[in-house]
Amino acid sequence: MMFPPSDVQLMWPNKELQLRASGDDGCEWVQPADDRLLMPLKFEALTDGPLDARTNVLVAGDGLDALEALAAHTRALDGGIRLVYIDPPFNTQGSFRQYNDAMNRPMWLSMMRDRLAALRPLLSEDASVWVHLDDSEVHRARSVMDEVFGEGAFVASVVWQKKTTRDSRAAFSSNHDTILVYAPSGPKKWKTSRNLLIKDEAHLQNRDDDPRGPWADAPFTAPGFRRAQQYDIVTPTGQVLRPPRGRSWYATQQTYRDLLDDGRIWFPKGGDGSPRLKLFAHQLRGLVPFTVWGAPDTGTNDDAKRHLLSMFPEAEVFDTPKPEALLERIIHIATNPGELVVDIFGGSGTTAAVAHKMRRRWVIAERNTQTILDFLLPRMQRVVGGTDSGGVTDITSWTGGGSFEIVHVTPRFGKLSRRHQAETIKRQLARSSSEQVPRLRRGLQAELLNS
Repeated sequence: MMFPPSDVQLMWPNKELQLRASGDDGCEWVQPADDRLLMPLKFEALTDGPLDARTNVLVAGDGLDALEALAAHTRALDGGIRLVYIDPPFNTQGSFRQYNDAMNRPMWLSMMRDRLAALRPLLSEDASVWVHLDDSEVHRARSVMDEVFGEGAFVASVVWQKKTTRDSRAAFSSNHDTILVYAPSGPKKWKTSRNLLIKDEAHLQNRDDDPRGPWADAPFTAPGFRRAQQYDIVTPTGQVLRPPRGRSWYATQQTYRDLLDDGRIWFPKGGDGSPRLKLFAHQLRGLVPFTVWGAPDTGTNDDAKRHLLSMFPEAEVFDTPKPEALLERIIHIATNPGELVVDIFGGSGTTAAVAHKMRRRWVIAERNTQTILDFLLPRMQRVVGGTDSGGVTDITSWTGGGSFEIVHVTPRFGKLSRRHQAETIKRQLARSSSEQVPRLRRGLQAELLNS
């Protein structure tokens, strides 16, 4: 089910035009009826593997061009995209080492609108789209997403604690980003297919030396009045208890007796408290995700920087990379092994690295060739080769394997300088040893079958 566009829409200059990639890093306003849009994009495979529905693909090129070219020339998007995670430029009006973050606002809004609109028809029925931003544009981005996916597709705004240090010079010390979550099928339907968070079994205790092992506990009450669940319970200390006002016991009296005989009822306060139901690890239901994610669970920008520096100690790493722990949670909630994850602002490659370690398929696009050569390509070579020991490697039990293909897509508009042309990446691949080239012949599908 797709929701109609929002009745209330954000307006901006040139909204009726498309924003297309031009040259190395520029953009150009284009009329939707411009004949140049009918010209096929130049698409070049830089590795020799198949580009089918089981392939991981690294695209050197603009995200919008990449989606169009992959749909036209390959089967990599067949079966639908289960998760889109994008971490686009935040438009802070600053400049970073790897990219310029100072677009004029109409261009930024059209860039987002056009790329989200291109993704929409490629999504699977149970897909979700996660857009990671800060306060600079997040309020306007939500209006754009309402327009593209419909207001009814909105699921949540996740607040992620990106740092734990305090900026004493600011009016407020900003320590969070916002991730907008949309599901084209709507939150009610998407909820039935998303995954719950796994409970941490380290929190289980064995307070009565139960031979079955440690356990958690839950109140033995339920909301509402149910006549069959209104009865006396006698505690080990002899107290006679009735359910609290407006509530009932969790189960009927016979079920309570069966649970008591099975050692599944626990009375706190030395046997004087209200009964609680014991739950062992295999009986625990997962946790519904909160909308506030703290640094201890999902890492910080500084954690991600340290990981990048461990891989690239001589490089000037990204200022605000995203930690693998954050992507692990998103990918866990939104996908299952073998499903397709797409990121059209690839950056340092966190999405690809985590998706690969979690045995998902992935398609990543990154426009800056230097970023690919400095970070994305060598990082994924390490992941495939099993030499990246950081991030979520341990919790995913990743030891290496799988493969990925590399393609280059040239924009229709403007001209690429030599350093952004396909030949630059080809030369880098030629210089790589056979162990580094991402053609380990065990495909990701074989890795999934053996995991």
